[in-house]
Order: sequence, then structure tokens, then C-alpha cells
Amino acid sequence: MYLGENVYRGVERAVHIRRDDRRRHMYMIGKSGTGKSNLLAYLARQDIQNGEGVCVIDPHGDLIEDILSGIPKERAEDVIYFAPADTQRPLGLNLLAYDSRYPEQKTFVINEMIKIFDKLYDLKATGGPIFEQYMRNAMLLIMDHPESGSTLMEISKVLADADFRKMKLEHCQDPTVVSFWKKEAEKAGGEAALANVVPYITSKLTGFVSNATMRPIIGQQESSFNLRDVMDQQKILLLNLSKGQVGEMNAYLLGMVLVGKILAASLSRTDVPQARRKDFYLYIDEFQNFITDSISIILSEARKYNLNLIMAHQYLGQLVKQNDTTIKDAVFGNVGTWVLFKIGSEDAETMVKEYAPVFNEFDLINIEKYHAYVKLLIDNTTSRPFSLAVPKLPDGNAAIAQKIKELSRLKYGRDRSVVEAEIFARSKEN
Repeated sequence: MYLGENVYRGVERAVHIRRDDRRRHMYMIGKSGTGKSNLLAYLARQDIQNGEGVCVIDPHGDLIEDILSGIPKERAEDVIYFAPADTQRPLGLNLLAYDSRYPEQKTFVINEMIKIFDKLYDLKATGGPIFEQYMRNAMLLIMDHPESGSTLMEISKVLADADFRKMKLEHCQDPTVVSFWKKEAEKAGGEAALANVVPYITSKLTGFVSNATMRPIIGQQESSFNLRDVMDQQKILLLNLSKGQVGEMNAYLLGMVLVGKILAASLSRTDVPQARRKDFYLYIDEFQNFITDSISIILSEARKYNLNLIMAHQYLGQLVKQNDTTIKDAVFGNVGTWVLFKIGSEDAETMVKEYAPVFNEFDLINIEKYHAYVKLLIDNTTSRPFSLAVPKLPDGNAAIAQKIKELSRLKYGRDRSVVEAEIFARSKEN
């Protein structure tokens, strides 16, 4: 893959990165407007033109548009354009769905959902253990009988509706879950009493399940696409999470769920010999908003399963929350290739340790736009830092981009009125 040009003593050299070295992931940092999105789009277009499987998670929408306009006609059928703001033909994403061919995914999905809600609501500071206990058992209960619904919509219902809970318990094959509900939850008193716990948990869900944009997406029992198939068939999944249109919390929830599902799908590839696992490239802009603590698993383990990350963000403070450096440590300890655009003086104090003695702090805070300092992984060994001129993104074809969107809407979206009718009917059953 072509990254750009290095100019040294007046001589230009093309810079490329090998496929095997990309499996150790790529990390980009730089202020807004320095050229990160340009490089992300340029690399993603190359992957798409080369027939690779790609997923792009974009919290703004512009990056996706730049990529769409450069997709060749012969790959149009491979595109899944997921824009939650398209409320007329919503794609389905059942947050609790898992691939029944791989039963271990059930536990993974539940654990990931707990981590996601912890990140969204900082549960450790607000009654985390009770939330986790009830949320986990509610998910286990509804997922044991998907025929009567197993989406986020049913969690509130199984907590608050005794008749629905009774029906679910009659179908539940897990004695531990049945025991929790019959012997603990329904008989608990004080703070752990259902009457006290239900409002606390449902308050965390209501913003999503009652939201007119989110409900037709997360209320569909069947997801519109299977992530394992997306990876194995080298499809192009473009997630436009424009926060201005979707809402910040909604964008973060959908993005984190999708990253978790991609990780689960990649870990299921143990049933395919490593030599036959096709590379899949996951691009995440403002990645700190779309990952949980599982990032350490992704960065250390996913390369065995050919899931390769390209992550970008603006400043180091985004990777540390309340002195928790888990995400920063995972990135710094596992990423193979570093691409540093212009950064602030505070970040330069930290990053200069990675770039000295070739570059000093002054260099790091004065990089020209569309230029970066790179530490490139070459045959599994990190190079000395060097400067890189990022190639300009060629003009795209907006008309083709629009046609690709329409094709995807027809293939993967469903009429909103049909979806709403299904959700309503399910809510009245049982």
C-alpha cells in the first residue's frame, strides 16, 4: 500500500507498507485540519480498489463521503452504507444478536454490552454492581428465547412486565438465570428490590429505545448484515455516524456495538486456517469514542485473525479518563506504525520520546498541513522516524456515490412503516 512521499536531501522516495506489517495496526494523531482525514480516505480508497474488505466508522460523515465518491463501479454491490440518520429505510442492528454457529459469542456480546453502558454512563460511580447483575441476567433471559424477541427493547419489558418475564422464564433453559429471577430478583428487598432497580436500569435504556431514529434500527430482531460474512466476503461497510444528525450518545452506542461485533466475528475465525483468513481493515476516526477496554484484545490478538486497525484521533488526553490509561497503554504498547500530524505542545512533550533524536518538540508542533512524521513497521521492525508528504485525495464522482447509497438502501434497508409495525406487534404479544 502506498502512503506518500518522503523527501530527503532533495530526493523523493515513494513510501509503501507491506500487508504483513499492516497486521500490527496503524495509529494517527494530529489536530483537526492537519490532513488525517485526507490520509484515511486515501488509504481506504486504495484498499477498496484492491478488492479488500473494509469497514469505516466516521463520527462526522465527511470521511465516508470522500470514500464513497472514489469507489469503483465494479465494487458497488459490495457496499453496505449504514447511515442511522436515514430514517425512511432503516438498517437493522440488533445489539444483542450473535452468530449461533459460535455459541461463545453470546457471553462476549453480553460482556461487551456491560462495558459499553459502563463507558456511556460511568457505572462504577453510580451503582455499577447492581446494574451489571440485573442487566446481565435480563440479557441472558431474553436471549435464551429469541423467538419472543431479544433486542434492547425487550430488556426494559422483561424488567418491568411480570407477565412477559414469566413467559420468558418458562422458555429459559439456563437454570442459573431462572434461579436468579425467581429466588433473588423477585424476592429481594431494599435497594436491590425490583421496584427500585427497574427505573434505574430502564432510565439508561429509554433514551435509545424511545428515540425515533434509534428504535427502528435497534428494535429489529434480525440485523441487516452478518459481520462474519462481511469480513469473509470482503465487503465494504461504511458507518456514517454524523453526530449532528444522529446524536452523540446514539453515535457512540452504535459505533461501540459495531466494533465489538467485528471483534467477535474476527475471533470466530478459528474455524478457518490462518492462511485462508482474508485481511479485513477497520478504519475508525475519533476512535477513542468507539472502543471499550477490549481495545487491548483487539490490538494484541486480532492480528492473528487478520483484523487490521487504522485509528485516528486529535490529542492524547482523549485516551485517558480519570487517570485510567488502559486505552493509551494498549495503543502505545501494540501499534506497529505511527503517523503523527501537527500536535499541541503538551502532546509533543510525550510524543518526542518516540521521535527523538530525529525530531524534537519544535518539529512536532510545526508540521506543515498534509505532512506527517512516520515510524513505519518494516518486516516487523520499527523504522527510524521520517517525514511524509501525504498524497492529495483525487476528486471523486459524487453521482456514483449517490447511486451506491441508493443501491445499499434498497438491498439492506427496510421500509420504516413495516419495521415500526413489527416492533409494535411484538410489544403487544406475550
